[in-house]
Amino acid sequence: MRRLPAAAAGLLLLLGLTSATFIAVRQPLSLGDYLAIWGLKARAIHFSGELDSVFRVDPEGDYSHPAYPPLWPLLLSGASRLIGRYDELLLSLVRPVLLVFGAALTFARTRGTTTWRLVAAAAFTLLPYFQSAAYTGYAETLLVVLVLGALLFLERSAPGCRASTAAGALLALAALTKQEGIVAVLVVAAGLLLARRRGDALRVAALGLGLGVLPWSLYRAAHSVRALSVHGASAFDLEKPLRALSTLATEVGWPGLFWSAGAVALLVVGPVARRDRELLLAGTLAYAALLTASFVFARIDVSWYVAWSWDRLALLPVAALLPALAEAAAEPFRTGEDVAAEGSGAAARP
Repeated sequence: MRRLPAAAAGLLLLLGLTSATFIAVRQPLSLGDYLAIWGLKARAIHFSGELDSVFRVDPEGDYSHPAYPPLWPLLLSGASRLIGRYDELLLSLVRPVLLVFGAALTFARTRGTTTWRLVAAAAFTLLPYFQSAAYTGYAETLLVVLVLGALLFLERSAPGCRASTAAGALLALAALTKQEGIVAVLVVAAGLLLARRRGDALRVAALGLGLGVLPWSLYRAAHSVRALSVHGASAFDLEKPLRALSTLATEVGWPGLFWSAGAVALLVVGPVARRDRELLLAGTLAYAALLTASFVFARIDVSWYVAWSWDRLALLPVAALLPALAEAAAEPFRTGEDVAAEGSGAAARP
């Protein structure tokens, strides 16, 4: 009987992976920002063989945001090389592959019995972002996988050079994927400082900024490409974050309030998980606060910006929190045998 919940959770995980894959391959990559940004640059790199081609497809930066980091287009172009052609139907399989990695990382990050680890992994695959064809060609999936990998190294390893070096390298790649990766570098480094892991914090910051931010900034400057077109110091307005929050409340509505209340309720009934994961919770809140504060420099209409991006911006913090929520949900059901099994599993880990 104890195996039935694990089997059910496993089936739920399989359902999430299957449905996400089916949705991804129903239509070739062709929608939204993939068409205007990521796919345009990937095709330019693939057919020209030159990285600076991403600056030439839209010299004025009217829609493709030439300054955006290049790792996702590079990955799509590299996958096309392996395939032998730029095939947007076959490339749609990249997201399910990344989704498997994300689910595996979520499973590995969750502490507890196999059942609840499977629940966390299944919840990851069933997030609305992965159940929509609109975002198949977008860069957030790669960003999330890289950040979750960095968190796994820091959470599952003792303080030291190897774990923080690996985490810093992954966060550098995250910063080369999307601008939010830079925020992740800063938040993780600050969290390590709060945990009194100064050496780890220094390595994460040095690698994340030194390998992920500096090289692309210098390369962009060498080609006279201006900084991010959607933000700028000249657009400073303290009212913009308030408008962003107001729009967010409208967009999220009652369903968002329901899910937020549910997450809070889980953390209330799981005090041990809340205590063990307090640094993760604080980091997630800090990440959200920094993203909200960034709207103070938004050059474009804030209401429009939030309406079209809030669900993508929320993906990373939600995915990062899933292990904590699963652990909190499991807490009222823990038995002595579960605690003993978890203890022996922890003792067996290097």
